[in-house]
Amino acid sequence: MTQALTGHDCFEWYLHRMNRAASPRCWQCSGESDTVKHTLFECPHWDGFREALSTRIGHRPSTGDVPDIICGPAFELLPADAHGKDAILGEAEEWFRLFYGMVENILSVKEEEERV
Repeated sequence: MTQALTGHDCFEWYLHRMNRAASPRCWQCSGESDTVKHTLFECPHWDGFREALSTRIGHRPSTGDVPDIICGPAFELLPADAHGKDAILGEAEEWFRLFYGMVENILSVKEEEERV
């Protein structure tokens, strides 16, 4: 997860910058620059992996969603009642679980595809 969020993984843009790839282009869709943002949020090749998270959050995930998904809701914005608080925190945990799974699955398959 850390490598993905910092861009130090199997991203052609990064590998090209380190002189370990001939081009920064995406292998899966021929996009101009295979960055973290492109792979996780834009490349159509990975749309199926985004589906569960998209359904749960009500829109296609984007980089703007990452802070809320990783950090969860601000404590001061949580309701005072325990039931309401538990419901919101449970939803935040589910979003994180889906995001984490999305990232892990995309990167695992991507690494496999690039080894071939």
